[in-house]
This record gives sequence, C-alpha cells and structure tokens, in this order.
Amino acid sequence: MTDRRAAIDALVAEHFGLDPEQAPPADRLPLAMPTFGAAEVAEAIDSLLSGWVTMGDKVRAFEERFADWVGADHAVMVNSGSSALLVMLSALVEQGRLAPGDEVLVPAVGWSTSLFSVHQAGLTPVVVDVDADSLCLEGDRDRPALVVHLLGQPGQVSSPLLLEDACAAHGATVGGQRVGSRGHAGCFSFFFSHHMTTIEGGMVVTSDAKLADLLRSVRAHGWIRERTDRDALAAAHPDTDPRFLFVSAGFNVRPTDLAGAFGLHQLDRIDRIVARRAANHEAWCRAIDRLGLPLRTFPSRPGTTHAGFGFPFVLDPGAPATRAQVSAHLEARGIQTRAISGSNLARQPAVAHLPRLRVEGPLPVADAVHDRGLFVGQGHTMGQPQIDLLCAALGEILG
Repeated sequence: MTDRRAAIDALVAEHFGLDPEQAPPADRLPLAMPTFGAAEVAEAIDSLLSGWVTMGDKVRAFEERFADWVGADHAVMVNSGSSALLVMLSALVEQGRLAPGDEVLVPAVGWSTSLFSVHQAGLTPVVVDVDADSLCLEGDRDRPALVVHLLGQPGQVSSPLLLEDACAAHGATVGGQRVGSRGHAGCFSFFFSHHMTTIEGGMVVTSDAKLADLLRSVRAHGWIRERTDRDALAAAHPDTDPRFLFVSAGFNVRPTDLAGAFGLHQLDRIDRIVARRAANHEAWCRAIDRLGLPLRTFPSRPGTTHAGFGFPFVLDPGAPATRAQVSAHLEARGIQTRAISGSNLARQPAVAHLPRLRVEGPLPVADAVHDRGLFVGQGHTMGQPQIDLLCAALGEILG
C-alpha cells in the first residue's frame, strides 16, 4: 500500500466513521441499512485521485471475483440490475437462443423491469401466476422462463431456457448452488438497499463464453473492446478502425470504476451479510407465526437458503384490517413498508404500453399479493429489537 493510499484510508476512517455493522434504533425498522464502510469510500477516492473513473481495472477485478463467488465462468457488470436484464435478453436474441417475438414466461409478481425488459428486447412476455408457498415461478415449464427469486426466496424452475432474476437474492441457494448460476444466465442488482451495493450497479453472470462476449458488446455501444475475440473480429473487418468497430446493436450501460471499487470490498462482507439475513428470516417467520395472526409468512423451503432481502407477509382474506390500514399503522410505529415488489404486474397501468404481453391463466395468488401483501425491511444489522417491534405493532392492529 502506498503512503498516499494509507493516508487516504486513515482520513476516511477518521472523518467518515461509516460503520456497516451499526444497528437501527430499537424503535425503528427501516427498509435498509448501509452495507458499506470506510474501506469502500477509500477505494472510490483512490479511483478519483487516479483519474480513471469510468469502467476499468477495478470493474474487471470485481467481475472476476463475483463470477467465482456465484459459481459462473463469466460476469459482466452494468449500471443497474434493470440494465442487466435488458442486456441479457438482448444478447440472447442476438445470439439466436431467442428469436424476436418468442414467448418468455414471466411471474406475475416481480419488479417492473423484470417484465418490461422482456418486451423491450423484442420478445413476448407471458405472465403466469406464482406459487402460493414461495410467491415465485415454480415447476416444469415448456418455454423459456425468467424466474424471479422474489425478495430472497429462490424459485425452482426447469425449462428449455432458464433465465434468473436474482436482483434481490444474492446468496440464496437451492441444493447448495447459488442462484444466478442455476440457469443459462442470471442477473443481479447492486442498488443501495440490496445485500451488497455499488450505489447503483448490476451484473449478468453466465458460463456461456460466446454469450459473455455478446454481453460485453451489448453493454458498451456494440463495440469489440472488451471481447475475448476482438482480434479475430478486427482481422475480419480490416477496413474499419478496430477502436470503433461495432458488431452488435448495443447500449451504453457501462458501470464506473468507482462502482467496481465498492464491489471489491462488498464481496469481503457478503457471506456474513447473507448468513445474518437468512437467520433473521427464519427467526422472524417463527416469531410472527407463533402469534397466530390472520396473515401468512413465507419461510425458506427444504433444501434452500432464503437470502432475506425483505420480510413479506400476506393478510388473510378475513383480516380485521386492510393492507392500507396495516401499512399506515406500521409506518406510524416507525416501521417502513412497501407493497410486495410490483405486486400483480398484470394490473399495472404500464402494461397498456406492452402490446405483445399475454396473461396465461388466472392469477389468484398474484391478486392476493396485490390486494393484501406487504413487506418490511430486513438486514444484516437488524435482529430481536426489530422483530419485537414488528410483532407488537402487528398484534395491536390484527390481534
């Protein structure tokens, strides 16, 4: 470590005092707590002082380490989880694994861009209901499928082309295998409130080397710069300057090296963060279920690890308070709430702008989530005080 870097680290530690282990007050249950500390800030400042702030060596190092952590051969970083989904699907179309207009099964409960990216890539989203026990897409499917591992719960799907939205499920496992590595390709988000953060950022992981090269082109203008086959492509097009040789219909959704700097240190924390979240999820399910209130929780299933992004519950049809009333009561008690992701996406007004979208079959579980579902925050620094607060507040309005 250089003297300059040591001085930066010392100043950051002294003046910023960021503590990624700081718990919230016992009378508060926020949606999220910071997962980063002085190490991430110092690394980002080092990038600023170096003068190299766009995608560079730190992004590449983070990609290599993240791929190894997930259990995939390749990882390609972008500027958000939503961009990761769009880049993944667009690259699969260019590769020919999917054709324009092909149907892709999408769970009715998920984030908005889990659905929108399918349409934006020229594909046909087919919205289907989720499983009542997991709130995820489940089972054997006859078409390409995008499984959303909802709020940390791993969905279990087999299909001719399995794609994973693990944006809120870092470290979730099925049979000991981490999500993101179970399908042909998977996507992650590193938004501030997620298990690990690069402030904004996302990643596509795959063990398909040809797809990985396409992902690198699609994320950055369609050019060849980061591809492993760039020399061969340049030789095949000698009349074009290889520095501006475009072989794909790409976007510009590159990350910054500051994001890569954050990611390198977040990987040092992620296993401990996920372990704490997973333990919290099971303990919180047991505590709430013991109360016998008119609501349902969603514990992890045998052979899986729940990554505990948020803590969801769905009120029973005969509950003495509505979702809006429960939400208002919890908020007044210092407990932040949100609807469960996009709830029933087929009921969102934005679907009017997706003319290819189809809904297949009834959506009773998604409707229940839409009408009676909530989630509250969960995190690696939260524990017994937060579950005590939540239990008390739920008991007051539902008990």
